[in-house]
Amino acid sequence: MNAAKIASISAAVPKEKVDLLDLGFDADTMKRTMKLTGCHSVRYAPKDKTPLDYCLAACQEIIDKTGISKEDIDGIISVTAHQDYIRPGNTGLIQSRLGLSKRCIVFDVTHSCTGMIYGFYLANLLIKSSDCHNVLVCCGDTVSHHLNPRDRALRTVVGDGGAVGLVSAGGKVESRFSFLHDGYGWNYLCTPAGGERMPICPGKTDQETVDADGNYRTLEEEYMDGMEVMRFVMNEIPPLVDEVLQKSGWTKDELNVISMHQANDYIVKTLARHMRVPKDKVLSDIDGNGNIGGASAAMALCHANEKPHETWQKSLLIAFGAGMSGAAMTADLSDTMILPVVEI
Repeated sequence: MNAAKIASISAAVPKEKVDLLDLGFDADTMKRTMKLTGCHSVRYAPKDKTPLDYCLAACQEIIDKTGISKEDIDGIISVTAHQDYIRPGNTGLIQSRLGLSKRCIVFDVTHSCTGMIYGFYLANLLIKSSDCHNVLVCCGDTVSHHLNPRDRALRTVVGDGGAVGLVSAGGKVESRFSFLHDGYGWNYLCTPAGGERMPICPGKTDQETVDADGNYRTLEEEYMDGMEVMRFVMNEIPPLVDEVLQKSGWTKDELNVISMHQANDYIVKTLARHMRVPKDKVLSDIDGNGNIGGASAAMALCHANEKPHETWQKSLLIAFGAGMSGAAMTADLSDTMILPVVEI
């Protein structure tokens, strides 16, 4: 069977940064929050930009910088919770706007926080089947469009953007994957209204409520139970990481880099301690960007690659969040072309 490799990674974000102290919340409370989360500014997408725009920009970077022929791209996987239209999905838009072959195999996936790793997994399967040789895995989100302006809990960490990985045949080392999904916790991180179960209903789903911490939300906006998310992460992710490392035959001390979902700095550092991994290998990329969802671990690699570092031969990617969902993968990134983050 063909071994797959991540041939290239690219990411794109909005040009403008938003200082969290300019959001209008109490300054003292904000300073305490920023110290805890490690986030002082974020990037919000303009209302006329969607996850598709950032993924298209990242795709174009890969095509321009790697020199891959558009005719050789035969698979597209788009992962986002907020696609341009209810239907069709974003893959057709990516295929047509980039001028890719009509013979592409395409998947639209609605995962969010774990989406990039799920996308890499699907791409690996397509490569191993020999049905595809070069697959674009596109993951992005613009969650800021779906937040209440007075929701301090989410507005102080959420950012927008997208990342793309080109997965190709010809890998030397098999990537390994481990997943878990606890659907009983679906309501801990969700947008309740807008689907078939609870359609938008003016006068009902758009009514604001306020929680004990002073965060305002409607049923049409993103909701997060931070304590339940934290509990899920600390209980479920360390065993998942142990499992994927065992599949790879790697030890924690052998790892060259660990890139996690950038929920916030506190969760990343606390999880690293729980997993007992070398803290100097763990990337932190929340400040100046915010949590951009499933693309955050890939974007962290793009930013970290701009500085000198050892070869990332034994790399670990970890993601967790909405679902409740967890995912981990190992990869050899020693020959991966990791591109600088572009701003649009």
